[in-house]
Order: sequence, then C-alpha cells, then structure tokens
Amino acid sequence: MSTPNREIVGELYRTLVLLGADNGLLGTVGSWGQLPDEDVIANLKGWNGATLKELTGRIEHYETSCPRLADTQGDSRRIAAQAR
Repeated sequence: MSTPNREIVGELYRTLVLLGADNGLLGTVGSWGQLPDEDVIANLKGWNGATLKELTGRIEHYETSCPRLADTQGDSRRIAAQAR
C-alpha cells in the first residue's frame, strides 16, 4: 500500500464535492491511502463503469424519446427561417 500525499487527496476530495460527486465516489477517494491501492482502483473502475452505463442509457433514452427537429441542414435552415 502506497501513501498518497494527504493534501492532494484532500484537494481532490474538495474538487469532487464542488463538482457534485456522489457519496460512493467521495468515499473511495477519501479511503485512498487507508485501503490498498488495488481496492481503490477497483472501486474507481467500478464507479466509472456504472456511471458510464447510466449516462449512456440516459442519452439513448433521450435520443429515442425526443424526435429531432432538424435531421438535415435543409431542415435546419427551414426551421430557422420559420422562427423569424
């Protein structure tokens, strides 16, 4: 187990709080240096994978549930002209 610089960990934790990170991610970052590095990296990879899956699902849901107003450049110009 390596010993990370606690000041860096503290600032990283603060940065994540300011960005709105959830408790799971904050707990993982806060445990860095107290848990083995292998556990911390496994937790980070797990969080990243789950978050990517969730966000991809949201994007796919949005794309299938919201029709696009302009699928071509011509449609974009026509819609813009109508808005004037």
